[in-house]
Amino acid sequence: MSSAAQQILDRVQSMAAIEALAADPGAYAARVAEKMPRMVASLADLEARDAMFAAALRPIDDLAMRVMRIRLDHVLATDTSIAAPTRRVFAQTIISYANALSLLRERARDVAARGGARDADIVADQVVDAAQATLALRAAVADGVLALIRDLSTAAVPEADRRARDRTLDDAQRTRWSAARRDLEALAQDPGLVLSAAMASRLAALPEQLDEPEPQPEVTFADMIELD
Repeated sequence: MSSAAQQILDRVQSMAAIEALAADPGAYAARVAEKMPRMVASLADLEARDAMFAAALRPIDDLAMRVMRIRLDHVLATDTSIAAPTRRVFAQTIISYANALSLLRERARDVAARGGARDADIVADQVVDAAQATLALRAAVADGVLALIRDLSTAAVPEADRRARDRTLDDAQRTRWSAARRDLEALAQDPGLVLSAAMASRLAALPEQLDEPEPQPEVTFADMIELD
């Protein structure tokens, strides 16, 4: 990932910076796209680009953790019922609450009540509001990168398919290209798969398959005359 893209995320250190990124969440993906190879000539090129895809997605979760911490410190600035260590835990685990905000609300309410909050429900609502805003920003920033992965993977499928059916390549090469084509098709459907494992590992996990080569054109009588 380019340093210019990383700087967009690194600049988010305050509420003002959070709001600026929220106003233009596609800026990060645009910077990532500038350094992303459009064409790949080999399996090694595909694997290298796949690693770049993953490297572009991983920092977004780090961003979400930082944003959650900043938001909690902001909304709970005058409240001591949820102490700093617990706020850090909520921030560090924010991704795990993406589909469990009710659990976060319950835990925040319990902590706030034990911490002497005047109204633990209000405090819990503030925590959940911060989480929702954080997760929305995470999704908005990631969407652009996921779209880039989807588009580039889709564009690479025809070439991988051609290589998989190329009679001039040996069976081992064609088998690898067949696996690469299937992996690219999977990424086109679910680009987040780049984070599941390195491309080499994903290919190794696929069933071995040798695709039928393209049929050779029939030799006509005119062709035979030309050969003579």
